[in-house]
Amino acid sequence: MSGVMGQVAVDFRADIQGYLSGLKEVLDQLDVNEIQTVIEKLIKVNERGGFVYIFGNGGSASTASHFVNDFNKGVSEKLRKKFRFCCLNDSVSTIMAIANDVSYDQIFKVQLENYLTPNDLVIGISGSGNSKNIVAALEYANTQGAETIGLVGYDGGKVKELATCSIHVPIHDMQKVEDVHMIMDHLMMFILKDYLERWAS
Repeated sequence: MSGVMGQVAVDFRADIQGYLSGLKEVLDQLDVNEIQTVIEKLIKVNERGGFVYIFGNGGSASTASHFVNDFNKGVSEKLRKKFRFCCLNDSVSTIMAIANDVSYDQIFKVQLENYLTPNDLVIGISGSGNSKNIVAALEYANTQGAETIGLVGYDGGKVKELATCSIHVPIHDMQKVEDVHMIMDHLMMFILKDYLERWAS
């Protein structure tokens, strides 16, 4: 083995292959019917002009932001009826105020209290399925008659129990769960952009 920047080079190829193989395996375990149901709900909320409120913590917060970009711009570019996605973890000042004055567990629920109507759709992203602030927001959304979707991993947790429907990534590995949730964003963007540009614009 040759030196790299004064260090001994390590052959990571087996680890790389192991990670990729694990990701392929969990992708093969996904329930296509769950994905179909979520796509249908996204089409319907767009048709009725409702808002989609989406949120998560940590890496899932980044995924939520990415959804907003891909649907508000990517999917909607050529549509007369645009998607109306709103990411509740993108306002740092709002989150910090609620966390400081009320509770971090309420950072999404309190925002929904300002906006949510039964016409809307709420998407909570939680790798474990048990993030307290995601659970609180979905519980509130259910009381308001809004449809709820969970993007979850592990055993699905409380989020899977609460949500109207979920996409469940059945693996106890946070990185692979987050990988697949991001793939779901791009998968649904790809499918809906093509479908809506051809049939619903």
